[in-house]
Amino acid sequence: MVMHPIGPRPAASSAPWFSDSPAWNRSYLVAGLRAGLIALVLLAILAVIVVF
Repeated sequence: MVMHPIGPRPAASSAPWFSDSPAWNRSYLVAGLRAGLIALVLLAILAVIVVF
């Protein structure tokens, strides 16, 4: 069993994955746009399969 310390944690360690840098936000934007494009392509393929 893994033991975790009990008590308040510093605010910096609560979200180490968060960053305000523009490059970080741009990478999330590119990933989101890519995911949206893939979803639209898959939806179009599904629509073609259902219609025909």
